[in-house]
Amino acid sequence: MFKKAIVFFCLLFFFQLSFGQGIGYKDKYARGLYDKALKGLNDLKCSESLLYSQQLLEYALKRNKYDMAAASYNIIGLNFEEFGDLKKSIQYYNSGVSYAQLAKNDTIENYLYNNIGNLYYFRLKDSKKGLYYYQKSYELSKRLDAPRDIAFAEINLADVYLELNEFDKGKYYLQLVEKKMSPDDYEMGMSYYSLMGYYYEIKGDFVNAEKNYLKCISDFQHQEFEYHKSHQMDIYAMIYAFYKKNKKTEQALYYLEKHDQLQDELFSKERNIEIKMAGGDIEALEYKYKVQQIETEKRIQEQKMKASSRFNKVVLWFLGFVIVFLIFIFKGFVNYRNLSKKLSDYNFQLQVAREKSEEATRLKTQFLSNVSHELRTPLYGVIGMAEILESEHKEIKKSPYFNALKFSSHYLLTLINDVLNVYKIEDNDIEFNYENINVREEIGHIKESMNVIAKSNKNEIIVSIADDVPQYIKTDLTRFSQILINLASNSLKFTKKGKVTISLSLDKVNDNSFLKLEVLDTGIGIPEEYIDKIFEKFVQVDVNLQEQYKGTGLGLSIVKRLVELFKGSISVESKINEGSKFTVMFPHIPADEIVASDQLKTHSQKKLKNLNILVVEDNKINQMVTKKLLEKNGHSYQMAENGLEALQLVEQNTFDIILMDINMPVMNGIEASIKMRNLGIKTPIIALTASDKENILKEILEKKNGLTDVLVKPFEYSDLENVISRYI
Repeated sequence: MFKKAIVFFCLLFFFQLSFGQGIGYKDKYARGLYDKALKGLNDLKCSESLLYSQQLLEYALKRNKYDMAAASYNIIGLNFEEFGDLKKSIQYYNSGVSYAQLAKNDTIENYLYNNIGNLYYFRLKDSKKGLYYYQKSYELSKRLDAPRDIAFAEINLADVYLELNEFDKGKYYLQLVEKKMSPDDYEMGMSYYSLMGYYYEIKGDFVNAEKNYLKCISDFQHQEFEYHKSHQMDIYAMIYAFYKKNKKTEQALYYLEKHDQLQDELFSKERNIEIKMAGGDIEALEYKYKVQQIETEKRIQEQKMKASSRFNKVVLWFLGFVIVFLIFIFKGFVNYRNLSKKLSDYNFQLQVAREKSEEATRLKTQFLSNVSHELRTPLYGVIGMAEILESEHKEIKKSPYFNALKFSSHYLLTLINDVLNVYKIEDNDIEFNYENINVREEIGHIKESMNVIAKSNKNEIIVSIADDVPQYIKTDLTRFSQILINLASNSLKFTKKGKVTISLSLDKVNDNSFLKLEVLDTGIGIPEEYIDKIFEKFVQVDVNLQEQYKGTGLGLSIVKRLVELFKGSISVESKINEGSKFTVMFPHIPADEIVASDQLKTHSQKKLKNLNILVVEDNKINQMVTKKLLEKNGHSYQMAENGLEALQLVEQNTFDIILMDINMPVMNGIEASIKMRNLGIKTPIIALTASDKENILKEILEKKNGLTDVLVKPFEYSDLENVISRYI
């Protein structure tokens, strides 16, 4: 119902403007951040609004200013509600309520309850929950004796009771509002007249309904706020629907045209992505403070452990002395007993410190997993949208801005993967999965994937594999590829108009067989004094002050650690302006006997066509990307937004394969997969997730979650096609 939209935006705008009094005017810096955040929200510049909200939240948390924290959470919640991410919006509103209660600030708590009521009533269509929070807001407004707040709370209650068909109660609260309303109060007037028009419309009184609806237009005072344009657009839609219902075609078409004109003006395609990317900063900020707190406790406990260790040594020395002295005096025995008790107490403290240290490590791992998911999810949308634009608009390939977008998104993905891999390696959280691979074919794929990087610096990639290297070897394909890609991309980055040669051969060392992988380039080389440092984390060698080679400094450190986990070795030779050669020695593990390898190869090359696919994905942008990929390749699909919808669809339809997201509302992907297996459904279920791949694979191997395989977002369509072909 359009009258709901009018009331919602009017109330929302009023409470935004009123909310500022809750943070106090004395702190000019905080007030400035709040005003900038609010202005960004009113102008629909959501990234700007979230930036200043984040700064205000950080400022408040550092100083234990709970009222400021509540104010910043309110604006953050409003931004996410505007985007449509209602789950996070409720989370931030509730955080704001908690801080408002800590600050004992009834004003802020009142406004937050109003916003929560708006969300449930207008967004989630839950009238009863909306009524519950509106009543809490109404009681606080009366306690504060704030007439305008009371009037808006009564408008809320009137709206809900009309929706619940309790018309007498609705009319009662509207009569209370009429007594408080002033002629120049735009927000209250829009809400009151739209509700009165709706009341008379459902009562069948056309004349009074039309009179009140048109009152919204005649009293319209234009202001430079995007929210007011949204009000105006919804009013036109409301009056259009009213005239259409009463078969007033000419009037209906007139207001429909005005509505469409404003709608075109307000439409913005980039707004959702902008808020989603900025939202990741807020999520990371909260985790940052949690992890910092735990890390601080960890350092304190480690200091206590060191102090306890030194004290224990002193105690043990003294105990030896006491034992000797016991021969002469019984008092020494008493001292020994007392000191033993102290030692036991300190050992207990040591155990507590160790447990806290382990808890800190666990939280760190959880933090990294959450950051991985929250960053990869929007990246899948960005990279996927770029590919869709490129396929549908060939001319865009010539745009330097578009190429910069593609480069930046892929660079960001590489950075995320490098950082997460470093921490996983440090925590020994990597398990190797050995399998038979066609080494020539896999190196060929890697060469093709590196051609884009090679062309950017006008380089040539050469692959040389010795004849004595067997067609198949046994290794962990993911880790082997990671080592080769990092070494090759490193050489390509530091080489211009040259050659990068990848060679593979068999070598014998003390009767043991090794695979010898060499990556040779003709690049700028490495100074001798840096040779021993390049495998350390975050090290970048400045070999030419006139030219910068940017990167994380993590690639070679990851390579060295992975080679060590393979129980191999790595070395490097280099000369300035002549080039570098990296040599990796892997233990050679012969492949298992491969049956019908040619048939398997032929099967993998077949193009998949006309599959009926179920896609389970709650993120709207990711839905668009996946749908475009499937449509482009001739597949039919059905879409479900959570695990419960997916269950209902598989009971009614037959699918060739199911693409299942993991983190979803209502019912997550793992729970849905288990329920499908319990129903006897044998269809392959491929997890498409931004979560950690290895943890999910481990559960798959243990046959606990019903999934068949996993593919990590972002991915290329060829990756999806390959994993599907294994099970079709």
